[in-house]
Amino acid sequence: MNLSQIRMARLATNALFFTNGLSFASWASRIPDIKENLHLSDAALGTVLFSAPIGSLSALPLAGFLIHKFSSRKIALVSTLFYLAAMPFLGLATTAWQLALALFMFGFGGDLLNISMNVQAVGIENALSRYIMSSFHAVFSIGFMLGAVFGGFMASAGVLPSHHLAGTGFFTCAIGLITFRFLLKQDGKQDQTQPLFALPDQSLLLLSLICFCAMLCEGAVADWSVLYYKQVLANTKGFVTAGFTAFSVAMVVGRLFGDYIVANLGLRKTLFLQCVILTVGMLMALVWPMPVLVVFGFGFAGLGLSIIVPLIYSEAGHSATMSAGVALAAITTVGMAGFLFGPVLIGYLSEYTSLRTALGLLVVLGLVGARLSLKVGRNDN
Repeated sequence: MNLSQIRMARLATNALFFTNGLSFASWASRIPDIKENLHLSDAALGTVLFSAPIGSLSALPLAGFLIHKFSSRKIALVSTLFYLAAMPFLGLATTAWQLALALFMFGFGGDLLNISMNVQAVGIENALSRYIMSSFHAVFSIGFMLGAVFGGFMASAGVLPSHHLAGTGFFTCAIGLITFRFLLKQDGKQDQTQPLFALPDQSLLLLSLICFCAMLCEGAVADWSVLYYKQVLANTKGFVTAGFTAFSVAMVVGRLFGDYIVANLGLRKTLFLQCVILTVGMLMALVWPMPVLVVFGFGFAGLGLSIIVPLIYSEAGHSATMSAGVALAAITTVGMAGFLFGPVLIGYLSEYTSLRTALGLLVVLGLVGARLSLKVGRNDN
């Protein structure tokens, strides 16, 4: 494969990361409107959101097998179409069970896409012989940020969630079809003796637990930050996605510099620093619930979370004991459980305490992640 083909594959993979982030943020930005339209309580919303992790975790046992059999390129296309085709139904749902069904489809396709596009990213890293995973996730965050900003404007302008989400779905499906032909056609050598699905082995278990903490925090902020900021904001007609947008912008900034940070600090120090920044940011947002400090707090939280997952995904993709597809599916089993079950847990805690108290769980997880990161291999710089 020549350098030109590698560059085109990198652009195509970046397109997948971008559309994934754009689509998820578009859905997350309209949760308050959909919640209000369906007259759901916090606990009821948490129950409905539970459908996404069920769909996602249903995909995990199949991900390694499908990528192994058909290649990450083909699975990326199918999952993109499946994932994004579910978007219009998120806005069209008129009952809780219809929304739950659409979220199951959204979660199922989303997890297949997540693993397949990260396998593509690992293949491009191997071809270039350098760490660039953070740059791919930076593009995801750019899409996420734009989705959050655009979603805020759509909500402020009174555009129906069904129209907004359907338009986003059609746009991103078109991008997926255009870029498919440029993706890597082969995922590298596959060990036929390996299982096609496995839990993380000992070398990846510690990183999986840190990934669980980080992704639970990321999922909770994505699904609940708009509602929290709306509670804090005195003017209910203000730009209620400001905290969510600050979080998204900070994720982009952190990931743009992520490759440089990891190269200079190494794995263990980078993970520790990121977890500390996350903890400080959530404390700022929760201890002093004022609009400006909440926005800055979510921004710091986004900065702290920015490169934890890309770094861990890269480590998993280069596992010495498992193929990239199987290793990523294994570590995602743990990490995505946090990302998808976290919002559900926050919903139930909020129902019986308050949303502010429930989000305090993220502070605890930041501290746990920092402690675990000190145990990661101590031989890096």
